[in-house]
Amino acid sequence: MKYARQFARIFLTVALTTFFVLGSASWSSRPAAQKADSNAASRTAKDNGTLFLSFVSVLRHPRCMNCHSQGNFPRQGDDGHPHVMNVRRGPDGHGVTAEKCVTCHQDHNLVGAHLPPGAPNWGLPPTSTPMIWQGLTDAQVCRSIKDPKQNKNRNLDQLVEHLTEDKLVMWGWNPGEGRNAIPMPHDEFVSKVKAWQAAGAPCPTDTDRASRL
Repeated sequence: MKYARQFARIFLTVALTTFFVLGSASWSSRPAAQKADSNAASRTAKDNGTLFLSFVSVLRHPRCMNCHSQGNFPRQGDDGHPHVMNVRRGPDGHGVTAEKCVTCHQDHNLVGAHLPPGAPNWGLPPTSTPMIWQGLTDAQVCRSIKDPKQNKNRNLDQLVEHLTEDKLVMWGWNPGEGRNAIPMPHDEFVSKVKAWQAAGAPCPTDTDRASRL
């Protein structure tokens, strides 16, 4: 009987010790596992272009696409119809002959619904680098905006500065009465663009689906 009680105490001690040791090891491994999962997710985002996809909707919004669409002219409205004044791009992107952008557009919006909008340097990209995105896949848009031969010879830092600070780009969040602004908050857009930059500006992979915009 005495030996049976001693054996029971020894067995209980061993069992409790094993339980606490294994439990402690399992608990201590959780932060490392969670960190590994987080790192894996971060690597995946960098590898597959998810960071670019998180803000490409801004580039495809009519406030941007109307100046980056197919054709040698600007577009208007959310439906992207050709400019009603039959304006043409011109060599420098600011129109031709008497139909210059500055004829109607100033460096600020005119007050009143549907009156001419404005921002500094109002115009299209020049003929040499028209930066047309309409009809491109997300991957193609990504590669084109990073290509110095297509983006007015900007490096990545200059591109990010243009996207996040240029007053003409920022006009999309304050387009004047009667126009829909870009829905993504500007500070959120800036944060996402800079996260993409910090990751090395990865592009998504090509797909067979081109944008219908």
